[in-house]
Amino acid sequence: MREVARGLVAAAAALLAMAGVAAAGLALLGAVRFTPAVVALAVGGSIDVEAVPAGGLPVALRGSLHGIPLGVSLAGAVVLGWLLLRRREEGLLVRSVVATVAFAAALAAITVPAKGKLALPTGSGGVRGCVSTGSRLPVPGRLDAGFSVPVGPVLAGAVIWALVVVGVCWLIARFPFIAEVFRVARWPAAGLVVVCLAAAWTFGGAAAAGGVLLVLPQLVIGAVLLGLGVPWTVDPALPCVPALGHFTPGLWVSGALLLVSVLVLVVRRGRPLRRAAAVSAVAGGVAVVVTLFSRVSADVSVTAFSFPVPVLDVRLTANPLLALAAGALAGFAGSLLAGAISVSSRAWKR
Repeated sequence: MREVARGLVAAAAALLAMAGVAAAGLALLGAVRFTPAVVALAVGGSIDVEAVPAGGLPVALRGSLHGIPLGVSLAGAVVLGWLLLRRREEGLLVRSVVATVAFAAALAAITVPAKGKLALPTGSGGVRGCVSTGSRLPVPGRLDAGFSVPVGPVLAGAVIWALVVVGVCWLIARFPFIAEVFRVARWPAAGLVVVCLAAAWTFGGAAAAGGVLLVLPQLVIGAVLLGLGVPWTVDPALPCVPALGHFTPGLWVSGALLLVSVLVLVVRRGRPLRRAAAVSAVAGGVAVVVTLFSRVSADVSVTAFSFPVPVLDVRLTANPLLALAAGALAGFAGSLLAGAISVSSRAWKR
């Protein structure tokens, strides 16, 4: 029963951490009432929006948003993993099963009431200059709009999310050097979060800091991948969205290699080539996973007399194979560079 209680506490703490980060970010953005919906997005859910004319015409505007705020996801994963691993392998299976079930059930429970009204201006049938060139969507008059979160995808996503965290915990318990890597990385990661939030607040105000708090992992990995030559594309291209695929490698490459080098310098294990291969695999895996989780899509359709007509389908993506190759190359080069620096420093001290 003690391990069952610990599993319940771990699930509750992870959910509270995710809700806290989401609420803090949304409060800075002035949209704190969307906290349950954003937590649902953090495990792979979606937000559905529907708008109908106030006059009762048989026309409706429907849309959905898919995107994972990895800042919220990572906060919950860190708390859940830390609590599950407090006693390593002893009782880990029981704690993991209980935490997975409890987390999924609790998240589904708070998702059911995650719905409400959206305030739209009168005659808001479209977005000028972005969806199309000066045109408007064919929905006349004032719109009564609302949003909701489908429970099924949230429940399935919560189970998968928790199982992924459990899998990482099992690897950490089985291979202690992975735990050492996480211990080394925690303070640089915390410092990076503080610096990014302070910079966003200084140059963009509270709203920018709130956005950074929600999607900081996407911003960091996206910037590094851009520097390594992996473009992010918006399909179809919109006039209101700047092109993200024309950044040239340079300082970003140096920065990425430097970060990997510093990490490997602190955790020096194994032969140079074997260590470089391991770091390359980890860096490539992290790059491709974050790339896949950083995809954002939004679609809009107009339904008239029960016949849907697609109007807009926008996706922000990057090529995961290019991300895998770029991350692996940066990890391999950074590890070899770290080894060279380590050897040179020892020779210099002599």
